[in-house]
Amino acid sequence: MNPDWEVVPDTGIGRLLFGLTPEEVAAVADPVYGAPSPLIRGAEAAADVDAMIAQLGPSLSVADISAMRQAATDLASLDRQNLEKDRTPILLEYRDGRLDGVTVEARHAETHFRNERIFSLKAREVLRLFERANGTPGRFRSNEAVFDNLAVSLFAFSRVSPQGKVQVARDDDLDFAERSVTLRRAPYRPANEMDQFITASFD
Repeated sequence: MNPDWEVVPDTGIGRLLFGLTPEEVAAVADPVYGAPSPLIRGAEAAADVDAMIAQLGPSLSVADISAMRQAATDLASLDRQNLEKDRTPILLEYRDGRLDGVTVEARHAETHFRNERIFSLKAREVLRLFERANGTPGRFRSNEAVFDNLAVSLFAFSRVSPQGKVQVARDDDLDFAERSVTLRRAPYRPANEMDQFITASFD
């Protein structure tokens, strides 16, 4: 297994270690992961939210404005960047100038966790692998599976039906080829979204 593509919870993926600055990421990224794109600054996106509130003000409720301002506050410290190589970008997120999240897609076939190539396994096997490592069942909504003890999110390995049942993605599902893994420095637990998730086990 290539250590440059090893998923290590609380640490990062390969050389992309949580806590690195954009300059430090650039120093280790090319040629393994690709060249960094310009940073998309969260502060600029937050300013756009303020402009939108000003424009839509009369049509927005107090709750809407509050939610938009909270989103703007969250955005202000979050910058984004891609590592580009062979048209297979890796998405990076920086919180307060430090690497905070890494997303790799199915095209990054070497990505592995506990000596298993994540994107070579069946969806059920991947869900079981992360559930066992997590020590408790995951949380699910739409096509997202969240494992809090690992601070890992899986996308397009599962889906929640309109009836609220968590189902394993099939190889012939339209978005199965777009599956991805996001590793974060801290678990993704936004208070205003927790009621959207369903707990389910595949172990």
